[in-house]
Amino acid sequence: MRWLLLAPFLVLSAGVWAKPSIQWNAPEFSALHELASELRGKDDLPSELTRLEFKTDIKVDKDTVRRRVRDVWYYPSSTDVQNNGTDRIYFDEQTDQVTIHLAASIDAKGRLHAFEADNLKITNVDNGNTFTDRRQAVIALPGLGAGSVAMLEYEIVTDRSRLEMGWTDIYSSQIMVPVSNWVLTVEWPKDEQVDWDVGGHWISCEGDDNGLSCSGADIPAVRFAGEVSWADEVDHLIVGEAKSWDAVIDRARSAFNQALTDTRGSDELLVELETGGLTQPEQIAGIHEFVARDIRYVSMSELGHAVTPHSVASTLTSRYGDCKDKSAVLHHLLKQIGVEAYPVLVATERKNPSRLMVPSMRYFDHVVVCFELEGNTHCLDATDAHTDWLHTPAWIQGKVALKLEPGSEPDEIAVAPFRWKVRVNSELNFTRQGGATEQLTRTYIGEYAGIFRGFLSGMDSDSRREWAVKNYQEQVADTVEPSFEFFGFESLAPEVSVRSDTEFDPFLNPEEAMSYFEHSAWLNQEIHSLYLENNARVARFPGLQVKTTYRFDVGEAWSLTTLTPEFDYSNDFGRMVRHVQRGGNQTLDVVTELEIPEQSVPQREVDRFNRFLDVLVRESRISFAGEVL
Repeated sequence: MRWLLLAPFLVLSAGVWAKPSIQWNAPEFSALHELASELRGKDDLPSELTRLEFKTDIKVDKDTVRRRVRDVWYYPSSTDVQNNGTDRIYFDEQTDQVTIHLAASIDAKGRLHAFEADNLKITNVDNGNTFTDRRQAVIALPGLGAGSVAMLEYEIVTDRSRLEMGWTDIYSSQIMVPVSNWVLTVEWPKDEQVDWDVGGHWISCEGDDNGLSCSGADIPAVRFAGEVSWADEVDHLIVGEAKSWDAVIDRARSAFNQALTDTRGSDELLVELETGGLTQPEQIAGIHEFVARDIRYVSMSELGHAVTPHSVASTLTSRYGDCKDKSAVLHHLLKQIGVEAYPVLVATERKNPSRLMVPSMRYFDHVVVCFELEGNTHCLDATDAHTDWLHTPAWIQGKVALKLEPGSEPDEIAVAPFRWKVRVNSELNFTRQGGATEQLTRTYIGEYAGIFRGFLSGMDSDSRREWAVKNYQEQVADTVEPSFEFFGFESLAPEVSVRSDTEFDPFLNPEEAMSYFEHSAWLNQEIHSLYLENNARVARFPGLQVKTTYRFDVGEAWSLTTLTPEFDYSNDFGRMVRHVQRGGNQTLDVVTELEIPEQSVPQREVDRFNRFLDVLVRESRISFAGEVL
């Protein structure tokens, strides 16, 4: 069930200390037998994969947090088994001790199938550029078939003395399948300060000074389409140590500052980077490129460093680290050149700050470094080896963020008005034989340059050329094979360019009047990639800015007569303008500028927005005519 939203710290395991942090108790199957017997007596069994029960009992004391969980699933079809018969469940081996009480299934004929301890697999979780370093226990549930019931029962004990930021749990009551019964209780001592919040309306909670009780029934499956932030949308319960945002900031900033107590090697590095004679923007660019590219990303969130970075000195020596380690180095080096930088936590799975009702570090899994310069705020992601420092990487724009400065509260990383920026310059020269030669340069700017640079960097030179030829043939003409050059992808420049030279065999008769048209292929490619899905939700358009400049030279065979028209087409979504300039009888310059800013499009407006894009595609056509000389 790798796509399901499960409770935090949900861990399945087997074997007496067969795996780190995991124990196995002798199972008791009576509850599973009883449940299976009840199901067999019903006529209205679920017709789709269903979580029959999710029950969690949490007990908090001054030293530990104990969670006892029962999780029960019903599989009505073999397709459900094939797609969802394996659980991938996550835990922190540095702080958690797990005991499995039951992992088994009963098939439609009443036969019991118990999970074998030796079959457990524990692997690292690939969290990309974040500082989460959890493990996943992989369990292929045994004996599953159509009509099977599976039950998982386990206990997780967290050692609070090993937690750097205190304890907080987030539970999703609504997932991508129906939930029949959902129950959670929490008990804590009266001298323990606990805060909690329930988001959504499928579960209800009651609490007092030393406990909380929540329940829900017949919770429908959540249905999402398109780009959706799960953590913002689903019903959830968050419960944990009571604290203010200032307290979270103070603890997180104190942890971050520990990395700055040993900065040996940084002065020598600045000399090595030759920053002395550069302007401050040039210094920033050099430092950012060094940290992003010469310190490789390696997850380093072992005990004591889940939140606390390793020292600047150790990261400079090892030349590797995760986002918090690399950010600490970047932060310190920027300070060394006089930039007042500050760390900012990022919740990469969240876009709505209002959903963070309980102050906690638990929401955040990434850190960047920000600063103000010449009236602009810049946020540098030390793990992004492809985006220049002047532009915020696309993947964190709009994500919830917390500036580690007193008085701050959750906000959002600023969103660029145009995430996709492209400039196209083309010169098409017609030959006397009726063919043509073209020199074309496509330039990708800012965030788009970062994404495109990452794409190109993953290829060798032959693969880049093969991709470029195929892309050109798909967009322009499949009968040609241009030559290509690439510029700007080897360094963190604000732009990446692709230059092509193409020869077209004769396709016009030089003894007849010319009638030429084309569909502005590269403008259309960008438009076609950004149509919105009508999925009953507000859609986000990321912003598109394209400028195409075409120069046509009809040569010695023709003289221009009819020109492509100018226009200025706009509505509340965006604007496209075309300017046309004639250079004598032989040359024609056509400049088209399109701007559709970043915006939210309500569901009721998605069809109208897509029709607007249809109009842009249609009007992007360029055509002109000429007479024979």
